[in-house]
Amino acid sequence: MRRLSNALAGWIFAWGLQSCAALPDLSEYARQTQQLASAINRTYVQTETDLRQRYAQINRRHVVDTLRRSWQPTQQALAAMTAYADALAKCTATNNDPKAIAQLGTQLNRLATTARNFLPLQGRAAGEIATTAVFLIRQAQLAATRRKLAYLLQEADTVIQRIAILLKENLTDLQRIHRLVLEEEYDDLALKYAKTVRQYEERLKINEGLMPELLAIAQYKQAKLQSRKANLLAEINIDRNPIQNTSEEELVKKRETDLMQVYHANQEFLKSNETIYKEYLQSVSAINERMSQSDWLYFSAINALQSWAQTHASLKQLNAIGKAFSLAEFITAVQNIQQIYAAYERPFNPPRK
Repeated sequence: MRRLSNALAGWIFAWGLQSCAALPDLSEYARQTQQLASAINRTYVQTETDLRQRYAQINRRHVVDTLRRSWQPTQQALAAMTAYADALAKCTATNNDPKAIAQLGTQLNRLATTARNFLPLQGRAAGEIATTAVFLIRQAQLAATRRKLAYLLQEADTVIQRIAILLKENLTDLQRIHRLVLEEEYDDLALKYAKTVRQYEERLKINEGLMPELLAIAQYKQAKLQSRKANLLAEINIDRNPIQNTSEEELVKKRETDLMQVYHANQEFLKSNETIYKEYLQSVSAINERMSQSDWLYFSAINALQSWAQTHASLKQLNAIGKAFSLAEFITAVQNIQQIYAAYERPFNPPRK
């Protein structure tokens, strides 16, 4: 990591000293774009896997098919995004080669065209989709007429920023769907264990509530001073029926017997159902862990998309003399997604302790 930071710092410094005729090496931008697209696709694959496991059990596989069809435009946009970044890197590598710039325009058109089929997973008005697509395609066509990279990037950035928004909206909706699936799993779990869990927790609470009085009884039996016994007696719920001709000691003993019967009956239930209750808690913990990781993955993916778009926006300043260009924030954003995956044996598995 230190070597990477030093290399980036040196690259930024060298580029900052160059004149407007020089172009930075964008091969790393292209590589990080490819890794970002791959990470977003992996995030979707895990969501689809969870949906398939969930709905295949209840004969609703069409839900997965619908999700897959809705995601295809996003996959196409991610592939086009990667191709565009590769073409951009070739432009800077060949220092404004006309063929490379023409290819960049072609890839930009390809990226803009994907907007025609872009359907956010929760649905959107067809008219809005059509209007956005027409605008982006026209903008891409305008950019493709530019013969200088700096001018092309000025026009292209409008397309890039809007595509990034569409992707982020899609990811946000996909995250919502994934969370709903996990919440349904939690509801099924709660229903399956409802009776046992309710009784287990009720009996556990009752026994915990008995402990102060049982402690007072134990202290009462050991107390020597009558004043001490009188104070403890206030904490013991004895039957003070005046009709009964029974001593306080006998009443305390009877109360202890009654309490211990309840306590032992509850303990027997708790012991016989402990395995089931622990199974329930472990299952709940696993679902919560998957929810947490899903949220972090989508948050990181959306943040990385934002960084990708911001990095592209900074390319519009390529001709500014002494303008430094940095990929550090974008690289870090992509690495964050990869680190979340690396922290687990496989996606959405809790880490080993």
